[in-house]
Amino acid sequence: MSYRCIAGLAVAAFVCLAQAAPRTIEMTVGQQRTWAQPRDITRAATADNEIVGVNVVAPRGVILTAKKPGSAMVSIWDAADSAEPSVQYQIQVRPATGLKPGSLLQHGKDVQVDAAGAKLRLSGALSSLEQHDALTRTLKAPDDKDGNALIDASRSDFDVQVRIDIKIVEVSRSRLQAAGFYHDRMSPNGQARGLGGPGSLSAFTEENGARTATSANGRIPFADAFNFFRWGPNSLSVFSALEANGFAYTLAEPSLTALSGQTATFLAGGEIPIPLRTGSGADSNISVDYKEFGIRLGLTPTVLDGQRIALRIAPEVSELDENLSVTLGGFNIPGLRVRRTETTVAMADGETFVLSGLVSRQTSSGVDKFPILGDIPIIGAFFRSSRFNKDDKELIMLATPRLVRPFAKDAPLPPLPGEEVRHYDPGYLRFLLQESGHFNAAGSGFSQ
Repeated sequence: MSYRCIAGLAVAAFVCLAQAAPRTIEMTVGQQRTWAQPRDITRAATADNEIVGVNVVAPRGVILTAKKPGSAMVSIWDAADSAEPSVQYQIQVRPATGLKPGSLLQHGKDVQVDAAGAKLRLSGALSSLEQHDALTRTLKAPDDKDGNALIDASRSDFDVQVRIDIKIVEVSRSRLQAAGFYHDRMSPNGQARGLGGPGSLSAFTEENGARTATSANGRIPFADAFNFFRWGPNSLSVFSALEANGFAYTLAEPSLTALSGQTATFLAGGEIPIPLRTGSGADSNISVDYKEFGIRLGLTPTVLDGQRIALRIAPEVSELDENLSVTLGGFNIPGLRVRRTETTVAMADGETFVLSGLVSRQTSSGVDKFPILGDIPIIGAFFRSSRFNKDDKELIMLATPRLVRPFAKDAPLPPLPGEEVRHYDPGYLRFLLQESGHFNAAGSGFSQ
């Protein structure tokens, strides 16, 4: 083979090398790399000097400087001085993360940070919400206030659906005391004298010389109280006394499910209509707006990791109060007495939190007395009626969050409450003669 053929093959091979796909090199902002070429370098160029800077160090060295995130082509010509560059590099410049090598392993499974053009892409399964927040803060560039330079494609390595079992207890303790006195005397000459509290007498009538004193409640100071009386030939004395203590217990047990960061609400109560007048004169019309009242509960769970849940709880208890009512436009609008609070707690899966102290206390007392005489010690008790009423209500709430998953597709569901009597339809004779109250639809009516 002649030297001319060998030279032709060498030139063809060199042209093929020059036209081959450029080598891709990844760099970080602020990083520099130096290469030494096999031959003297005549010139070098970069496609974007704002992304990658190129400096030639004679005779064979070249220095690349990564300036900002992006991608740019770098071409280098050697002493052969051909039209095509002897070598090309595709430089991928990604933002500086500030992470040490291998530090991503502690944040979860398969966590990776890759360059996506001028941005960073975060992927993998993170083991906690705090680690996700710390990692995104670290990857965020100082001048990136909106976080647009980071593509967050990560996922959670834990369940994010929470079921909150709630028990709401309202305890009411009431106390009532009342005492009153009434006395009247009929003299032989037909004259009547008496002493009683307000409301014990309603009218005096006289017909054909006969006088009648009418009593709205039978001359008893308190009709619902215990009454001690003495009824003689010409006199009647009544003493009323009452002391009452009451206890009421109200329980609601909702079970709510919500995604992490979403709010679930619960209301046990009702709605009161509130009329609203719009316009004036003949063009006016009335619309009705409804205001909710009762026991309202708002729950917002946030799953921190596989064992910890932050739960925002906002309970509210409202009840109608006629003492706060207003009259507007001819309509009587009742007022609402409200107790509300809001707090955030952190609990483990299955733990229970108790929220108490929402106390409503109403105390009222009244004394009806005869002027001056009712203020006399001891004896004044016969010239007055006393009432004392006290009502204490306390709201107690227990919240238990649990991480849950939905049933798998086509999985058998557990029996629902009341399933055993869903098809219960006994005949008349069976219901009359056999049914013992167990309501067993499958058997003969008797359930052991």
